[in-house]
Amino acid sequence: MNTPKSDRSGRAEGTPEYDWSGRVEGTPECDWSGRVEDVDLLCGRVRYAGDLDGSEPDGGGAWWVGFVRSPVASAEIAAIDTAAAEALDGVIGVYTATDVTVGAPPAVDGVTPAAISPPALAEDRVAYVGQAVAAVVAESEAVAADAGALVEVTYRSRLPVADLLAASAPDAPLVHPAHSTNTVLREVMGPSDTPPQGPAGPSETPPQGPAGPSDTHPQGPAGPSETAIVVSVAQHIARVACAPLEGVAALVVPEGERLTVWLNTQMPSATHDGLVAALGLPDDHVRVVVPPIGGGFGGKCSGENGLVAVVARLALRLGRPLRLSQTRAENLLSMQARDQDQRISLKATVDGRVTTMDAEVNANVGGYAGLGAFEPLQTQRLIPGPYRVDQVAVTAAATITTTAPTGPYRGPGRAEAIALLERAMDTLARTLDLDPADVRRRNLLRPEDFPRTLPSGLVMDEADHLGALERALTEVGYRQFRAHQADRRAAGDHRLVGIGLCCWADFTGRHEPCQPATVRVRADGRIEIDAGVAPLGQGMGTPLGELVARELGIPRSLVASATPDTGRHRQAPGSFGSRSASLAGSSAAEAATRIREELQQRAAERLEAAPHDIEIRANGTLGVRGTPHPFVALAELAGTEATAAFDQAQPTFPGGTHVAVVEVDIETGGVELMRHLAVTDCGRVLSPVQAAGQVHGGAVQGIAAALFEEMSYDADANPLTTTLADYLMPAACELPAIETVFLETPTDRNPLGAKGVAESGTIGAAPAVQGAVIDALAHLGVTHIDMPCTPERVWLAVRTAMAGRQGHRTR
Repeated sequence: MNTPKSDRSGRAEGTPEYDWSGRVEGTPECDWSGRVEDVDLLCGRVRYAGDLDGSEPDGGGAWWVGFVRSPVASAEIAAIDTAAAEALDGVIGVYTATDVTVGAPPAVDGVTPAAISPPALAEDRVAYVGQAVAAVVAESEAVAADAGALVEVTYRSRLPVADLLAASAPDAPLVHPAHSTNTVLREVMGPSDTPPQGPAGPSETPPQGPAGPSDTHPQGPAGPSETAIVVSVAQHIARVACAPLEGVAALVVPEGERLTVWLNTQMPSATHDGLVAALGLPDDHVRVVVPPIGGGFGGKCSGENGLVAVVARLALRLGRPLRLSQTRAENLLSMQARDQDQRISLKATVDGRVTTMDAEVNANVGGYAGLGAFEPLQTQRLIPGPYRVDQVAVTAAATITTTAPTGPYRGPGRAEAIALLERAMDTLARTLDLDPADVRRRNLLRPEDFPRTLPSGLVMDEADHLGALERALTEVGYRQFRAHQADRRAAGDHRLVGIGLCCWADFTGRHEPCQPATVRVRADGRIEIDAGVAPLGQGMGTPLGELVARELGIPRSLVASATPDTGRHRQAPGSFGSRSASLAGSSAAEAATRIREELQQRAAERLEAAPHDIEIRANGTLGVRGTPHPFVALAELAGTEATAAFDQAQPTFPGGTHVAVVEVDIETGGVELMRHLAVTDCGRVLSPVQAAGQVHGGAVQGIAAALFEEMSYDADANPLTTTLADYLMPAACELPAIETVFLETPTDRNPLGAKGVAESGTIGAAPAVQGAVIDALAHLGVTHIDMPCTPERVWLAVRTAMAGRQGHRTR
């Protein structure tokens, strides 16, 4: 290919310039004021779990607990020699599975076979690199680390099973011989009228060159209403690290036979349940308190809770507060997610209307099947997403390998579902030579389609899917970009433009369990909200406080948020599944109504007036309407509280469209994201600044999955990305500003009309960016590139496609 001379910017001489800058003139800006949490965060006044040293509860310091972790992926433990470590000054003790009695976690809704429940400390074998083998208690973190290096473990190596292909082979070594297969889950939803294709495997990803006869199967001439074509797509969703700023950190304080566990968990109640079961203690002997959390993204729903139980057991034994804090390497080794092979076949008419979908997904859940085994089920439940397709069949499977166990990560399973659907829609458009936007228009759900029951049984409420697409296309200037793309191609520029679309749906605010909230009057006269919402940095204190303040008619400054504490609020589910606004918010609003009525009643009794004549005033007093005196101060009614527990019968279904515009350098494989727009319909927007922040953060993580991030293992299941020098997280300088637009279709499933938004950015961004990269190269014959679209993968895809085109011309 002859490439015209380029200027220093890399753009071919004579190629039209395009304005890549942000928002279209006239687009409303978000209100960025009002986050009440930010002052403490920015001024360094927040104490995270890793900052707690034990001086607060007992006046002394806490000892440190470090863990000895396996350097091999699959082996039997022949011996553990702790003598050298125990002789080190400052070491309190070294403990193995024979020294620490901790009950195994129960099966996860039957997903985890009892025969292979993960032990807190490895007993007779290890199943992944990084599995904890021994615990070291020492006077300092440094001594604990030094002692851990002196523990000598003798391993007898076993054959590793590094990936899905190896684990699914007929003669595959069993990860756990006590379990007769490496498959731990297989669930079929809906009948299939297409031939079974077997489990998707990494070796079965589609070719990188031009589509061959196996990619599309014309069925002969057909009218618009007749099935005309079958399109098949296979993809691998890469394993990623949750990589929050703060790893798992805990302070365990024993008080006789009782424990207070300060832990940065996203799920206080579930963590409480797990500790009670693991330690065999009465329920009221355990208290879980959640300090501010330095990021979670799903990884702290269950992150190494077995090791927290070990720390708790040792704290009881030693009668001393103990601290646990993951290093960055430990966090990368243990807090992993995704890793799913999936394929889908679409039947469609010649005008691009999809009639059937048949999909298979298989998740690599690592050495033990925990919460990560839910991901393929979540994928199964969401298909066909925002599209009006009734004939759907999805087979979901989970397979264990000798890699780190996976867990939830922003949009677990649902992000995978949308990634698969959007690749299929792009492939269908390319096959039929239709614009990708037109194919989506013809298949998106319309207002008359709601409520809509998915094949999984979930019932979708209304969202403006078509409106979101049209708004996104207008805002980003879709037609102009298509014209600019054609100009670049015609000029022979080596920097090509690609436009990617993602129309997504999600289900949020799952109804199990409900999210109760208590509103109470404190001794200082402030109103406190106790909703069990884990403080992940998402700032839910702002919208919850605004809801309560509005209901009571008081300033926001008089409302405070309580730290989740199962000793005070046992049913504190936490923060996960984009549920805080819709569920906790609805409960808090109802609790505020109830406490207002209770306060009016109590003040009326003191003031000898009718309750309906009592008003709550902005200065924190209650009095008879129209009469300044006498009055009752809120502080005089301290202890008054009310609780409500809103139970949402079905999840809510937000939706929207992301548009990504990229430049791809075909000479180097480099990809630069130039524009990214997210149009989101999450029902009623309670706090514009919070909603925009959630979309921004989520989109960055989706973009990272599309272009940068992947946890890699070699053939022996050794992790290759164990530092942030190897695991590539993008910095702000590598990303454009994320443009956000909100539509509002209030739901009728909760009194606030709100839907979840926290995971939407991740779900929508990754397929849009991946699609944009492939779109830039489609005219060269590139049909697919797995995420992350690294320079190496892009460069190889271009070379393979161009070689195929030359070979085809030769023949």
